Amino acid sequence: MTAATHDRQARRATGFTLIELLVAMALFVILAAAMYGGTQWIMDERAIVAERAGELEALQRTVRLIHSDFNQAYPRAVRDELGRGQVAAMLSERSRGLRVRLTRSGWRNPGGKNRGNLQRVQYRYDDEAKTLSRDSWDTLDRVLGSEPRERTLLENVQEFDIEFLDSSGNWVQDWPAANAQGFTTMPRALRYRIETEAFGTVERIVEIPG
Repeated sequence: MTAATHDRQARRATGFTLIELLVAMALFVILAAAMYGGTQWIMDERAIVAERAGELEALQRTVRLIHSDFNQAYPRAVRDELGRGQVAAMLSERSRGLRVRLTRSGWRNPGGKNRGNLQRVQYRYDDEAKTLSRDSWDTLDRVLGSEPRERTLLENVQEFDIEFLDSSGNWVQDWPAANAQGFTTMPRALRYRIETEAFGTVERIVEIPG
C-alpha cells in the first residue's frame, strides 16, 4: 500500500469532506422543496374538492327545497300589510328580484306551536351579489313592518329564473298571468332554471297540485 492510498483511506475514515457535505446539503434542500411543493399541492387540491363538495350539497339541498315548496303550493290568498286588500296566492315581481312568492302547505310543527300548517315563502335573486335566497314568514296575513326570516341558499349564482304555465298552455314570466281569474288562480306548472358558476345550468319542471 502506497502512502497516497493510505492517506485517502484515512480521510474517508474520519468523515465527509467539505465538498461532500455541501453536495449533501444541496440535495437535501432540493428534496425538501420538492416535498413541500407536493404537500402544498395536495392541500390545495383537497381544499378545492371540499369547496366543490359543499357547493354541490348546497345546490342539491336547494333543488329539494324548491320542489318541496312548489309541490305543496296552496291556493290561499293573503291580506296585504295594511289589511285593505288581498294579495295573490302566488305572484312574481321580477323588477324587485322577487322570482316567486307563494303560500305552501305542509309546514311542519314539531314544537306543537299554536299555528296552522300553511306558510308564506318567497325566492329572491340578487343580481349584484349573485345570491339566491329563500324568505319565510311565521304568519300568512302579516301586519305592516313584519320582517321575513331570510336564508341564503346559494352563492355564485349566475341566473335564477322561473316561468309559469298558464291555463292556455303557455309559459309566461309574470304571475298572476293576464288570463288568471281571481287571487287564488294557480299555474299548472312552474319551470325554473339555476345557473351556477361551478356546475352550469340545472333546469326542472314542477307540476302544481290542483
